[in-house]
Amino acid sequence: MAKIMIVEDDPMLVEIYEKKLLDTGFEIKIVTSGKAVKDEALLWHPDLILLDVVLPDMDGFEILEAVKKENEIKSIPVYVFSNLSAKEDIDRATSLGAAGFLTKSNFTPSQLAEEVKKLVGDQSSSSITSPPEPSQSASPTEEFPLKKETGGHKVLIIEDEDIFIEMFGDKLKQEGFEVVAAKNGKWGIKEAEKGLFDCVLLDMMMPAMNGYEAIKELRANEATKNTPVIILSNSAMDSEVKQALDLGADAYYVKTQITPGEVVKKVKELIGNKK
Repeated sequence: MAKIMIVEDDPMLVEIYEKKLLDTGFEIKIVTSGKAVKDEALLWHPDLILLDVVLPDMDGFEILEAVKKENEIKSIPVYVFSNLSAKEDIDRATSLGAAGFLTKSNFTPSQLAEEVKKLVGDQSSSSITSPPEPSQSASPTEEFPLKKETGGHKVLIIEDEDIFIEMFGDKLKQEGFEVVAAKNGKWGIKEAEKGLFDCVLLDMMMPAMNGYEAIKELRANEATKNTPVIILSNSAMDSEVKQALDLGADAYYVKTQITPGEVVKKVKELIGNKK
């Protein structure tokens, strides 16, 4: 089992990446303080370090420099994992000994897990178990049964990442919502048309149908044309946000920059405005 150290201070990102990498079969250690990285690495000897650059007490470049000065741990591959992806940042990290530079916004949690598997040479292949893909005849809502019979408002989550379905779905259920999850765009549209949902949470990058196509379908259908749609995406370029809002989305958020509680608050606001 490969040992992965994640140096990250954002609690939501920590929860997301830790769960996905644990589910993939890795042993994980989270370090939230830059000053603690060198000592933790000396004690734990990870097979790979994922290093954020922006930390409250010490930046990632300083951490990288400190690690590479220690003979015992300097051979550990350190991959900078950050949204600071300017050429000068990449060049600086490389000059200090980074094995590579991964841009956070380019990776979903599942993609990150797959990338880490490649980077460590599948050292954990004997213990890695990937979630089974849904069969062609199985409904994604059967594979991930989130619906809760409360007689209250209903929310549809159209999302192909289990971890986000779980995070946002569980919080919605705690607040008394009925929740149904669909794991690709076409299934999501079918559920939306028959489900009388009060709100839809929609990922932008999915199998079978992307988020833009899904918004068009939702707005063109008489049964769903007025249903509030909240976009939860991995990125938020101005052009992407504008296009989604122009097509009829009611709100647009980056998944890793909004908490489940904030999503629930927005859902309640939109449902209240619809009345």
